[in-house]
Amino acid sequence: MSMALLFSSSLFAGVAIAMPFRKVSFLGITLGVTADKYGAGFSFSYDGALWKKLTASIQRKRRKQMVDKHAADAGKSSSKPVLMNQGSLEEHINSTYWYHTLHFKDGLSTPGQFDQNPILARYCLPERLDGKRVLDVATFDGFWAFEFERRGAREVLALDVEGPADCDYLPSRMAKATEEELSIKFGRGFAIAKAAYHSSVKRVICNVYDLSPETFGMFDVVHSGDFLIHLNNPVKALQNIAKVCSEYAIISDVYDPGLDVMGSRKYIQYHGGHNDVTWWSFSLSALRAMIEDAGFSRVELIANFAYGQRGHPENMHHAVFKAYK
Repeated sequence: MSMALLFSSSLFAGVAIAMPFRKVSFLGITLGVTADKYGAGFSFSYDGALWKKLTASIQRKRRKQMVDKHAADAGKSSSKPVLMNQGSLEEHINSTYWYHTLHFKDGLSTPGQFDQNPILARYCLPERLDGKRVLDVATFDGFWAFEFERRGAREVLALDVEGPADCDYLPSRMAKATEEELSIKFGRGFAIAKAAYHSSVKRVICNVYDLSPETFGMFDVVHSGDFLIHLNNPVKALQNIAKVCSEYAIISDVYDPGLDVMGSRKYIQYHGGHNDVTWWSFSLSALRAMIEDAGFSRVELIANFAYGQRGHPENMHHAVFKAYK
C-alpha cells in the first residue's frame, strides 16, 4: 500500500536540485523522498515481512482454490458446449472457479473474484454497439464480451489462452508445475455463461503475442482489461492490439500512484513475475505513454478510481483509457 504527494518544480525555481531517491524503513513502513530540477516528491508505503506473509497466504489459498476447481473439470474440453439439461445452472456455477461476477436469471450469480458490475458505468461504454465488430482480449469468464453483445455488437470474439501453461509464468515456476497444474484448461466458466445467456459470442484460443489482422481480421472496438501487469512484454501486446483496431480501444489496468512522484517522468517497477504472475507496476503516466506509443493517434483518460477483490479493501488503483486510431 502506498501514498504519494507531488510538489511542483516551481517550488525550487532557480535552484539546481539533484537528490537521488532516499528512503528510510522501520517495521515495514517506508518513507521515501526524491527531488531534482523536474520536481520533488515524497512516498509512503507499507510492506515488510508481516504484510508479505499475509498476502502470500491469501495467494496460496487462491491458487489452491483455482487448482481444485479446475481439477474437477479435468478431461472436459474448454470449447465443449455446456448442456444445461445435465444439471441445474446453480450446479454448473458451483462446479468451477470464477474470476468474473456474472448475473443470471432467477437471482443466480457467480462467486467471482472480482465484480465489475458496480464499476461498469465508469467505463463510459456506448449504450449501443450495433454494427460493430468487437474483440475482448483475455476474456476468461467473458464478462466484457457478453456485455458488448448485450449492447448490440454485430460480432464479438472473446480471446484467451488455453490454460496456465500459456501464461507468462517464470521458467522456474513452470519447471515446478505439476502435471495437474499444466493440464488445467481455461474456459469452463465461459462455456457455462454462454449457455445460460444463449449467447453467440465466439471464444477463440490465441495468445495476444500472436494476434494480428491475418489471424482474425480487424475490429471496430477492442477491449483489454487488467492483464498488462501479468505480461512479460506488455508493449508487444499493446502494439498487436493497435494493429487489429480500426476505431478505438478501451484499455484498463491497475497502476501505482506512488510511482507518479516526479512530474513528467514515467516510472515502471519490475516485479519479475512473482505473486500471481505480476511482472510490473506502472505509473499512470507510463501506462498512458505505453498505450500512445503502441500505435494510437490519441489517448484519453476516461476514469481512474480505487477498487478491489470482492470482500477485500478497495486498495487497487485502476485507470481506464480510450485509445483512438
